[in-house]
Amino acid sequence: MKYEIKEVKDRVFAVIIPNHYDRAMTFCRVQEFYESPNPDFRGKHFNIWDFIEWYSKEHKDAFTYAFDWGGFNIPLPIAWECYEGKEKPKKGDGFVNGVRSMPDNWKSKWDDVMKDIVWNVQSRMFNKKNKRDMNAYIIGANDTESDTFMHEVAHGLYYTNKEYKELMDEITDAIPLDIRMKFRNNLISMGYTDGVVYDEIQAYLTWHNEYTKFSKGVPKKILKQLNKEYQKVFNKYL
Repeated sequence: MKYEIKEVKDRVFAVIIPNHYDRAMTFCRVQEFYESPNPDFRGKHFNIWDFIEWYSKEHKDAFTYAFDWGGFNIPLPIAWECYEGKEKPKKGDGFVNGVRSMPDNWKSKWDDVMKDIVWNVQSRMFNKKNKRDMNAYIIGANDTESDTFMHEVAHGLYYTNKEYKELMDEITDAIPLDIRMKFRNNLISMGYTDGVVYDEIQAYLTWHNEYTKFSKGVPKKILKQLNKEYQKVFNKYL
């Protein structure tokens, strides 16, 4: 499988995978470990086939994951925990001396690719200062030119740049509550969780502000005005 890792901003690493299906399946486990709406998978070391079965049932008995999602974003510590983290042992649940050893039949072939990517990014961060530093972010996109890529960069900046986050949150806080709740409810309907709502609002309103599923119920005039405000901050840090 072809992919390339680029540090596109300080501590923001883009994994460029041109093939849409390969990209989605490579990021599937870590993305769902990070923010799945299903608590059976969020923060859990799960069998990928259980996830595929659940997701298919949620989407009219079809596994539409690669169609539904094109860009991805995960904090490095979350990605690391997904593959290297420890859990309390459960009988017959793939543990060796209290540490998870993921059974081969729980994985897809893309898991090995993603694990290598996580180790690669962790190594690059170590080489920066010759010490362990996990304060980094991994994004996935098809190239470095698309709006999807820029949307994911917005997530990376939000995580790695405290000043950027504060400025974006100020704009979000100033949105009238009824409008902000429409964005929030739309995001929940799309499959996001409350824990990432502010991050997703700033990313969508900077890039993809008129995406129908996100902007449903919000007048275009408001979307355009908010887009200008968020873009102003984004361009400052780009």
